[in-house]
Amino acid sequence: MKKLSVLLTIITLLFSLLTISCEKDKPIDPKSQALLVSQFVYDGMSNFYLWADEVTNKKPKATDVDPEKYFYSILNATDTKHGWSWITDDVDDLLKGFQGESTDAFGFQPLPLYTDEARTTIVGFIRYVYPETPAAEAGLKRGEVIIKINGKTLNNNNYMGLFGANSETTFTVLDQKFENPREVKVTPAKQLNTDPVLYSNVYEIDGKKIGYLFYTGFIENYNNSLYRVFSEFKTAGITDLVLDLRYNPGGGISAATYLASLIAPQANVSNKDPFTIMSYNQYVNKAFDDNKWDRKDYLGDYDNTKYQNPLTANLNLNKVYVIATGSSASASELLTFCLKPYMQVEHIGEKTSGKYTASWTIHAYDNFEGRVQPVYKESSLSATEKNKLKNWAMQPIVGRYTDKNNKDFIATNGLIPDHAIKTQEYNTETWKPIGDVNDYLFAKAISLITGKPYETALRSSDDKQFKDAGLYPQIESVTRQAVIIDNPKLLPPLK
Repeated sequence: MKKLSVLLTIITLLFSLLTISCEKDKPIDPKSQALLVSQFVYDGMSNFYLWADEVTNKKPKATDVDPEKYFYSILNATDTKHGWSWITDDVDDLLKGFQGESTDAFGFQPLPLYTDEARTTIVGFIRYVYPETPAAEAGLKRGEVIIKINGKTLNNNNYMGLFGANSETTFTVLDQKFENPREVKVTPAKQLNTDPVLYSNVYEIDGKKIGYLFYTGFIENYNNSLYRVFSEFKTAGITDLVLDLRYNPGGGISAATYLASLIAPQANVSNKDPFTIMSYNQYVNKAFDDNKWDRKDYLGDYDNTKYQNPLTANLNLNKVYVIATGSSASASELLTFCLKPYMQVEHIGEKTSGKYTASWTIHAYDNFEGRVQPVYKESSLSATEKNKLKNWAMQPIVGRYTDKNNKDFIATNGLIPDHAIKTQEYNTETWKPIGDVNDYLFAKAISLITGKPYETALRSSDDKQFKDAGLYPQIESVTRQAVIIDNPKLLPPLK
């Protein structure tokens, strides 16, 4: 009897070990994996999202196996309407984009436009070409028009080929007058770093020394390029500054603060006066208060381990001319708006995009060297859970910004120009090279500076009925939607 008992014990033990082994080797249910990501979405959004109070009662159900679909289903109505918040399953690509890195890129910025009322056919106007890129080497130029990719007419199915590819691409290109078609072969770069300080120059016109800067994106990694240009402006003794943000979709608050510190009156930068103020949801605001963290960004603040002191290149002007259009968004608007309490800002162009919100990147457990807000402690997750969550990140709206006086432009939903100029963006025949004094927007700035009449002829584009397709590569879409808080105060993980 005793032997039988021992035998049964051994059999039970072996069965248990076999069961454990089978469970260990059993593939993880894809549904439970998906719910893990959806739970991360909920935990992050119900704590850090600006409208977190609207999310708390929207916990993921067993059917919420698509994290992306679940993410968009819990967004605030205003957020959904404007498409401000994002989720991605490629966090590395997102963060590289914020640093000015792109993969499989050509090196030009297209403007996709619909050519028909049905919105089926697209053309791509080349707004600008970065120097020393595959596009520049292939001979593509500003104002040219792309009508085909690899022999196929541009449409809603293949337009992404304008933004990049993983193999050689043949573009069918027309000149600015929609004539003289030619084929241009471009081999994309596997990795491309594009400096947003695209063009700068000093012009001597009617006794004025005018510094002109064409800036394409607020990327902190290129603050030294800004410093170099403003040092040149200062050495040249410029009397007036024209900042061209007509195509600038925005970017990080660090670059915006640095650029503002080069432009604002020297005394304000030296005093480190407030530049902008952020407000978050109740939970995040309380965390800031409990930790005695400041929700302000200050003129003159910068990372002195990476960049030069902006004060030493500061121009000490009391006026700046900003070219901004409907394509100018987020950090472009923040810079323009938050400089106004300190100096005269002459806004030339159109009403801007109307992005008065801010976002930061949220990951499940990695803070990516202080750039990303984690939701969980890494030690609280298993290796399997970390592997499932590692590529996912959210870029939700977490705050709103104001100027130093707590003023915003929500009511006008965009910045209203002081000098409104009807857009010529849909008529490439009127386009001039970047920095050309006859460019219709730059010419207006020159007229205001010199007091001479504004004589540039504005041509109607009524003969060509194009409509902005509103199509962008992902990183531009993200930066257009909100100012990127790229130097966040990291809150403690939830667990």
